[in-house]
Amino acid sequence: MRFDIFCHVVDNYGDIGVCWRLVKRLAQTHFTSSDHFTALEKDHFRLFCDYPDLIEKIAGDEGLREMLSHGVEILPWHSTNQSLSDEFFPDVVIETFSCTLPPDYLSKVKEFGKPLIINVEYLSAEPWTISAHGMPSPPIQLGDALRYFYYPGFSKDSGGLLQGKLPSVDEHSTYIPRSLDQIWRTLRPPSEAKKVCIFTYGAEKLTQLLDQMQASNLPIDALICGENALHTSHAWLEEELSQPKNRQFLRLIPMPFIPQDDFDWLLHACDMNFVRGEDSFVRAQWAGKPFVWDIYPQTDGAHINKLNAFLEIYLKNATPAGKNAALAAMQWEEFSHWWPALHTMTQHAIMWRQELMKSQMNGDLAIRLRDFILEKLKKG
Repeated sequence: MRFDIFCHVVDNYGDIGVCWRLVKRLAQTHFTSSDHFTALEKDHFRLFCDYPDLIEKIAGDEGLREMLSHGVEILPWHSTNQSLSDEFFPDVVIETFSCTLPPDYLSKVKEFGKPLIINVEYLSAEPWTISAHGMPSPPIQLGDALRYFYYPGFSKDSGGLLQGKLPSVDEHSTYIPRSLDQIWRTLRPPSEAKKVCIFTYGAEKLTQLLDQMQASNLPIDALICGENALHTSHAWLEEELSQPKNRQFLRLIPMPFIPQDDFDWLLHACDMNFVRGEDSFVRAQWAGKPFVWDIYPQTDGAHINKLNAFLEIYLKNATPAGKNAALAAMQWEEFSHWWPALHTMTQHAIMWRQELMKSQMNGDLAIRLRDFILEKLKKG
């Protein structure tokens, strides 16, 4: 079975992180074992992206080699002009996040035939996405291809969440990813300091958080990830953050770019995580640790509705203390107001992960998407 998947990068790591994880999960899902395709066929996945170098960084060398063996090919966006032929015409085209397919590619799609086109949208807990999930968008002009909208979500009626293999991190584990080994051995022991991963959009909110962490006089190792957070940390320190810097009991550690799987491990290993794009937002939940979602701001304020919709389901079964602390953290209130409740927040994060596991009993996003695709192809 042949797939063409398109990713236009808006927020570097969120968009491409989701797309790469989706490709990995689809490549592990075995479409060819279905009744629609014979077991002799091999699945093939072509990922077109305007920043293919980002995919290579996120995947890492081992990840790239593994996916190559699963029939995954990474291609630059402009190569779509020569990508369609009688020998390779996709059964399924996946647009991610409503990216617009290249005009030349669309013209050739009309010329060679009409594959199944699915637009995998952004994740949201907003109720309206359930009614829109799986619905077709009628062609605007005669000859246009039919599109189906696929909405990831938290409920059994949604498109589900990307899951995949979860890292195993506990106090008895000795495994440390190679990309983190040198840094990890320089951190203070868990009994001496808490580890906080900071992967945010930076700016004023992060500056205030660093002020408040320093003023708390609590031992915290803050692992600063990504250009935005590093830039803000440089400005806050008033000097370059090229190596760990201490400000009283607060220690800032500049983090190198690490592969996606290693970043998953990092989220599991930290005591608290600040995350931003959709991929790290979901992985923070699978980590079962307290987190703050630095949601991407939109000019029309739509991100507020999206955040509130998530908080409504995330905190539905929280204790009053856990709910108050989590809300204070998510709303970037004074650090000292919610940090003392970290243990309570951790208990809730573990419970929420268990709820997510139950909601994915009928398959994660990749499995549900596979079943959706096979159903549409059978109807033909």
